[in-house]
Amino acid sequence: MLVYLQFIIQNNMNDYLFAAVVFLLAFPFGFWRAKSKFKSRDWMLAIHIPVAIIIVIRIVNKVYFDIGFSWQSLVMNVFSFLIAQYIAGVIYRKRMKAKSK
Repeated sequence: MLVYLQFIIQNNMNDYLFAAVVFLLAFPFGFWRAKSKFKSRDWMLAIHIPVAIIIVIRIVNKVYFDIGFSWQSLVMNVFSFLIAQYIAGVIYRKRMKAKSK
């Protein structure tokens, strides 16, 4: 039982660590997205460039470090990406509002 619990914690830690990497990678792109006009070229790039980078990192992790794929990790990564983009946008808008006063 203890070995099984250690295996679950270790695998989940990899997922949590990768979700944190996704968050940190997507956060600066969220600022860029917030600055860009809605559905402009820059707006689209600010969303899709980090997705491509995340996919490459995921493939490298699978090939070189044998970190598997699970649906739980996919959901965590998507939420992590969306939350990073959202929080960066909120921070950017608050900073712009404070500067304009």
